[in-house]
Amino acid sequence: MKRNIKWLTAVMAIAGALATANWAWADVTIDNFHNFTANALYGSWATPAATITSGPTSWEVSSIGYGSLWKYEGDINGSGATRVQLTIDITGDPGFIAGPIVDLVDNNGAWATFAWYGITTPGSYVLTGDLSTTPWINIADIQHIHLECDPGAAPTVMYDLTFRDLSLIPEPASLTLVGLGVAALVIARRRAR
Repeated sequence: MKRNIKWLTAVMAIAGALATANWAWADVTIDNFHNFTANALYGSWATPAATITSGPTSWEVSSIGYGSLWKYEGDINGSGATRVQLTIDITGDPGFIAGPIVDLVDNNGAWATFAWYGITTPGSYVLTGDLSTTPWINIADIQHIHLECDPGAAPTVMYDLTFRDLSLIPEPASLTLVGLGVAALVIARRRAR
């Protein structure tokens, strides 16, 4: 009985250590858009056709046609991240089409583009992209972001985008599963003796 309690204690200690490691391996915020200021605006976002509102918790643009911005973020270390995640509210006039696009630019000038074309339903969205599809970018040193909107087949219809968060997301659950698998193998091996 004491032997089983020792094994259970060991397994619980390993699981607790892995859970703590996973908790420490958190999301990396690229920008939370609090009082956000772009370094440059392009396309329709740089014209009087656009209404831009920088608020305490978001950055909003209402416009027609293609528009984009450039922002220097500087030394964002997303090591271990597996996904990019954009939290955004999308609305517009009847018939709007929104295609939010996120470009990440690393310290070597390499670009990784994540696009979500053809959104026609107003709502709050959490859009994700798989970083494994862009192995050429150095996720350990993101320097710039380029945010865009492609209105597709509705270039003259007003859309409204409210950017709330842009983050790099790790996949900590896989680390826990690997750790628990190793712990199970150790326990099975010792029991076999």
